[in-house]
Amino acid sequence: YDKQRNDTILKVEFHSQFAQSSNNRYNEYSFQFDGQECSQPAPIVTSFYKTSSSWGVAPPGEMGGFCNATSRGPLRSGQLSVSVHIRSSGNNAYTGKMSTGKVTSYILVEEYCP
Repeated sequence: YDKQRNDTILKVEFHSQFAQSSNNRYNEYSFQFDGQECSQPAPIVTSFYKTSSSWGVAPPGEMGGFCNATSRGPLRSGQLSVSVHIRSSGNNAYTGKMSTGKVTSYILVEEYCP
């Protein structure tokens, strides 16, 4: 993403289907900016726990929030790598799987003046 100004905050959204291959496991999905989680105003995170009786097909989901700084400091203008990071409790966690065989996932990034 090409951030235009130093005095703006980023709004990010991720829309996909969240899935995992094992039962009784926990997965956490978070946004990262140049490899670092957001620290201000807070990390942008969602999590799922799959039991053996849940999710024949991966559920659709989304996460989103605002970010103006990571542990490295404020998000400055210029090129930023915006990504979704997955932490897994020992299973295959992935996104974008649909029962139709089509993959639909996207990240939306918008810049807002505070």
